[in-house]
Amino acid sequence: MSNDKAADASTLTPAQRHFIEELAVLLVPWGMPITAARLYGYLQLKEEPVSLDEIVAELEVSKSHVSTAARMLESYGNVRRLGERGTKRVLYVVGAHPGTPLIKQVTLLSQMSSLIARRKDAVASGKAADRLGRLADFHADLSRAMEGITTAERFQDPE
Repeated sequence: MSNDKAADASTLTPAQRHFIEELAVLLVPWGMPITAARLYGYLQLKEEPVSLDEIVAELEVSKSHVSTAARMLESYGNVRRLGERGTKRVLYVVGAHPGTPLIKQVTLLSQMSSLIARRKDAVASGKAADRLGRLADFHADLSRAMEGITTAERFQDPE
């Protein structure tokens, strides 16, 4: 008999299931696939690392969908993969910092601001140049704000 918790019935409460679904509905319009969004919500509720088998059992989705979703979330920094010593079993936990997926966006916003500000007068004039100037300022301000939040100590993992 397996000692894997996946063999047990789901430990999610109705309130937790509802939370996972509500969060997923909010994340899908941001481009996150539904299974990845559900996995993200699920992992936010877990205190310990969980295996793919546990996730499959609790979210009631196929292992291939969970595996694909986990790899995608891992690539963005939303989750971390852990190995289990002495086995090939893979465990997942939420990422150490909630801002990790946004760090790349901060860099892109800064680069966009620089490009637009540097080139606006060469590619536009009048109202269009003014509009580009506001756009460059917007991206610069957004980049600075996001950088401040993603580096704030209060969001660092306490572990």
